[in-house]
Parts: sequence; C-alpha cells; structure tokens
Amino acid sequence: MKRIFVLPALAGLALLSVSCAKEPTDALTAAQSALAAAKTAEAADYAPAALAAAETASAALQAEVKAQGEKFALTRSYTKAAELATAAKAAADKAAAEAVTGKEQMKTEATTLIAGVRSSVAAAKAALAKAPKGKGSAADIEAMKGDVTTVETGLADMDSALAAGKYKDAKVKAQAAKATLDKIMADVQAAIDAKKGAKKK
Repeated sequence: MKRIFVLPALAGLALLSVSCAKEPTDALTAAQSALAAAKTAEAADYAPAALAAAETASAALQAEVKAQGEKFALTRSYTKAAELATAAKAAADKAAAEAVTGKEQMKTEATTLIAGVRSSVAAAKAALAKAPKGKGSAADIEAMKGDVTTVETGLADMDSALAAGKYKDAKVKAQAAKATLDKIMADVQAAIDAKKGAKKK
C-alpha cells in the first residue's frame, strides 16, 4: 500500500522540479526588450550611469540563466533568474527614463552654450580690434583672428547638430569653441594689462 502513496508523491515532486526548471521566457524577453529600448533612447549618451547599471543587471541575469542551463534538468531552478529578470527590466526602464530627461537637459545646456559662443565671437572680434599692436604681436593677433573665424564657421555645425537632436555633439563642440574664445579674451586682456604696466614704468 505504501508504494501507492509513494508514486504520486514522486510524480508531484517531478512536476514541481519541471515547473521550477522552466526558463522564465517572457520575463527574459521583457528584460532584453527594455535594455534595447534604453539603448535606442540614447542612454549611452544621456544616462550612461543608469545604462551601465542596467547592463550589469542584464549580465547577472544571463549568467544565472547560463548556470542553470548547465545543471542536470531535475536540479535546475529559475526562481533566482526570474527575480533577476525583474530587476534587469526595472534597471533598463530607469535608464530609458533618465535618458529622456538627460537629453532634454543637454538640449537646454547646448542651446545656452551655443548662444554664448555666438555672443563671445563678437566680443572676441572687438577685443582683438583693440589689442595692443607692437613688435612680435602682429602674428599672434592674426593667429587669434584665425581661431575666431574657425569658431564662427563652426557655429553652423553646432546649429546643425542641435537641429538634428544630437545634443551631446552640439554641447561638446560648443564647449570647445567657448574654451578657445575664453583663452583669446584672456590673452588679449593680459596683453592690454602688460602694456599698461609698461607705460607706468
């Protein structure tokens, strides 16, 4: 009689093992899709830290699925994998959301920087027109004028990048242009100060 009860118990155990050993396919697909969506949202540019966290979570998920797949069928359990899939999807969704916010923020920053560069070009031209001219300074002034012209020409590329939604690219270009103009302004001011100091002696 005992055998009659043992057999159903073993059958139930086998069924339980099979259910635990089944990959959480839907959860895995959802996690992968969420990560792909985050990348499409340009999280690499606008939410790099969040994307890195999502990729780490995805890697942990893949490692767990691989580890279970290498086990004997009756000893597999995808309970942890299901939990990791949920966590990976959440991390990817967070990266996608942050990318949207980060992109808007960078758009604002790039727009402000480009406007500043445009104003600084005019200021740099005015400063160079008043720059002290003397022995050895002519070549430097011409070189700086050339740099200003290069920056002014580059404004078209910055505007194009901004219009195309490439806000990171636009910001990087604007920052480089600003640095060039700031240096020119500082050099011209230093030359003016040096000339004033020479006159006092």
